[in-house]
Amino acid sequence: MQTTFTDRMNRHWTQTLGLASSEAHIEGWQQLEQATIRLNSNPGHWQVYQLPTGSGKTEALKVLCSLQHPITHPGILIVTKFQDEADRIARDINRLAGWNMARSVHRKAPAQGAELGLVPALVTTHAAYRLALQELADNCEQSPKWDRLLTYYVGKRRWVFIDEALDWVDAYSVNLGNLRALSGDLCGALPTELRTIARRLQTFAIGLADVGPECLSDRTLNKEQLSVLEPTDLSRLREAVEKIPEHVFAEWVDADQKPDQRTDRKPVSYKASYLDLLRTLHAVANIGHGWISYRKGKALLHSSRSLLGIDGIQGIILDATADVDPAYALMPRHVELLPRPQGIRNYSNATLHVSYGHAVGKRYLTNHAAKAWPFIWGDLQKRLNGKNVLVCAHKDVLPIVSGYALRNGHVQFANWGKLDGKNDWNACDALVLFGLPYLDDIAPVHSFIAQVGPQPDDWFAGVRNYGGHHDICSALGTGFIARSVVQAINRIRCRNSIDIQGNCSPVDLYMLLPKGKIAEVVLRAIGQQMPRIRIKQWEAGAAKRKALKVPTEDKLTRYLADADPGIYTKAAVLAELGMHPASLDRLTAKLRDCRSPLTQKLTSLAVQYLYQTGRGREACFIKD
Repeated sequence: MQTTFTDRMNRHWTQTLGLASSEAHIEGWQQLEQATIRLNSNPGHWQVYQLPTGSGKTEALKVLCSLQHPITHPGILIVTKFQDEADRIARDINRLAGWNMARSVHRKAPAQGAELGLVPALVTTHAAYRLALQELADNCEQSPKWDRLLTYYVGKRRWVFIDEALDWVDAYSVNLGNLRALSGDLCGALPTELRTIARRLQTFAIGLADVGPECLSDRTLNKEQLSVLEPTDLSRLREAVEKIPEHVFAEWVDADQKPDQRTDRKPVSYKASYLDLLRTLHAVANIGHGWISYRKGKALLHSSRSLLGIDGIQGIILDATADVDPAYALMPRHVELLPRPQGIRNYSNATLHVSYGHAVGKRYLTNHAAKAWPFIWGDLQKRLNGKNVLVCAHKDVLPIVSGYALRNGHVQFANWGKLDGKNDWNACDALVLFGLPYLDDIAPVHSFIAQVGPQPDDWFAGVRNYGGHHDICSALGTGFIARSVVQAINRIRCRNSIDIQGNCSPVDLYMLLPKGKIAEVVLRAIGQQMPRIRIKQWEAGAAKRKALKVPTEDKLTRYLADADPGIYTKAAVLAELGMHPASLDRLTAKLRDCRSPLTQKLTSLAVQYLYQTGRGREACFIKD
């Protein structure tokens, strides 16, 4: 027998929203109600509710919250990505409940803590929730921000919902060159009793940044090195810097280092920059572990921690793409993925047209989109005639692609990072994905260390097996791409089901993919998340222009010709060029032969190749 909630949700879904429901929908909605019953049984435990996009996760949440009785109300906190979405959820809950049960609270909707403690349901943003968690982590379980969100007049809010995946990783990075400059400046401006601290930081930065080529592999910061970052000393430095007048900082900076002071750019505050750097160092010291990376001739200090579980709160995460995100595998103690009921959606009316063998990274497309896009769009114009189209590209590429339109139809544009959770394009019947959102090679390391803990130098050297993945960092990177693509596809009208079988209206999707594993992972994720979708091969216009293919040697020499003087590890070069390691490995013999044309070309560019062997060592290019 259906509960009051599922009866009410079914009426809301079919009568108010005019959508079709099925037994599978009802099973999925019941799963949310059952998850709330289990909320108080396991402190610190989160359940991931992963109904597919368009099956009513957020609508079910609104209805369930609206049905809670004023006297026995559990106290609810809902966390969503955007401010306008928070306003909308609160407004809808109140309309469904028939009384002012919910209130949004964020930067544009402020309120006092005592006032919020009387509101049965609060709706806030991911950003506000993360700030509260950070304050809680920094202040030993004392956080006004956290109390403001979680305090309810009868104690604490018992139901916490997070709509869309939250970034639980709190990561920090410090450019050691900047730290060296900062500490050098402070040595000449601070009171005598603080100069010793500044000199110690300067020595610390120099010792980590100025190393020989044989020490350029990423590695863990040892306890002796970390002991230099004493939280009390860093706090004293920050207090002293805050008392120094702003104009003094500008005097410390050489003229050629001063920021661009054109009227269309906001002037840089050196004092603010220095204070921010000291705050970051303080965070690293509080976390208690760190690691060093070397990229493009720069040395960086990194540290990260997980914000998951520090509050002891249990809740429910609404995330349609959880199954294809390896990040959840890093949190087995805190997270349980609830099984997705089968048969809710059917995507047989969606056709995915895939063109293979493309370079789709941000850097490449920023430099080459002006040549490639006209050919691709020339082909797409015929296919998309009369359609309402969403084009998704990298932010830096949008100015190039947005200059093109359809003779008959409408085109909208959006960039990666601004799609998840939005419902702005659900009238579009076509989607073009021009490029993929790659992570850099630092972000996956931050994620793994934050959730699993500090790792030995062998791990940084490449021994990264975890949870069935040969290289967990690679898996996290490809998983991020896969979930981002599925989220992007489900921004257009295929997100909406039109009948009890869960079908969508006909849509056409066009995507460029590279060769190899990333393409396989992305297509597997789409097939898993969107059952019965039709996949067809598509020869994009640019794919036929074989002259665009650049040999590996040419890519390497062009990159190093444009590079600044410095040390570039093999891993950094591969990441910048978007190359497979085997491509560079095939050049190893030529790079080690001083008589080869490649080596002679590099010599003319003032570049030498240093080949190293042994655990933790890595080949690199040195440009004078």
